[in-house]
Order: sequence, then C-alpha cells, then structure tokens
Amino acid sequence: MCSARGHATCRSSRVSVSLALLTGFGFLLAGGISGTATASQFTPPSLEGYTPTKAREADGDGNGVKETHIQNYADAAGDSIFSMTTKGRVWAWSLETKGDSINGTKNYVIRDSDCDGVFDEVYGLDDKFTVPDCLK
Repeated sequence: MCSARGHATCRSSRVSVSLALLTGFGFLLAGGISGTATASQFTPPSLEGYTPTKAREADGDGNGVKETHIQNYADAAGDSIFSMTTKGRVWAWSLETKGDSINGTKNYVIRDSDCDGVFDEVYGLDDKFTVPDCLK
C-alpha cells in the first residue's frame, strides 16, 4: 500500500476509498484535473512543462517485493507528478502542487482500479492505495 507523500510509504493492509473522498469528486469536477472528468473517470495530469527527474522501483502492494516502477516529474515552480507502473501498465498518477492543500483539485492521486485504462478512483495525497488486484 502506498501514499503519494513519500511515495514508498507502503503497508500490507488494503484501504478502500472513503466516503469523504467520494465527496471530493465535486472538487475535481470543478475543473482541477486537465481534460474532462466525470464521477467515474479522471484524466491523468498533463506533463507539459514537466521534466522527468528520478525513477525507482517500489513495493506497491505491501508484500515486500518491489514490483512497481515510479517515475517522477517536476516543473520549474516545484510542482511534481509521478506515475506508477506494474507489469507494463500505468495504474496511478499523482499531482502535487506547491502551496495548495493536500486534497483537492491540484493535489490528488488517481488510480485505475480494474486495469481497463480508466482512472476511476481518486485519493488525497496522504491516503493509502495499492496496486490493483488485476496486476498482482
């Protein structure tokens, strides 16, 4: 299990999206994510203006095996994006914007819960999430 802050903070228990996060969908729908978003689909952040920085392997499901590739990107303002890939499939994107709250339209993680290519879950930066079961 991982959290966006610290990226490799991984634990063994799985946590589902809380009801409080579901109410956060309204904030995202207000226009914070690039592209069109609905209550069941979120668009990955644009990499325009971002440069790849570091890449590393991490344990995305808490089993002690580093099966997830994390690619970090940064822009001149100090904002950051990262993607998480397992078995060749990108299953999570995160955006962290300096000076904004840790949850909301400019600070979030989106996750493809069932490997269908649709990012259908959203988390705050301190929330826990795991590699989807379809990639285990």
